[in-house]
Amino acid sequence: MDPKLIEILICPITAKRLRLSKDKKFWERLTKKFAYPIIDGIPRLSPEDVIDDFKKKIGYKFLGSNPQD
Repeated sequence: MDPKLIEILICPITAKRLRLSKDKKFWERLTKKFAYPIIDGIPRLSPEDVIDDFKKKIGYKFLGSNPQD
């Protein structure tokens, strides 16, 4: 991803900066309470795509979806 884009990437809900998760599967809020999935290399920043910490921790195993599929 373009470093210039990373510098301006913000949460569409709070307008605060986001950071890439350690596993590089999510853009997460600095509080780590919510994250946005990266699907096929594209960050999903729609409020409908927000993932709370619980869903991220269980890895979607019981929710029937996986942002990496």
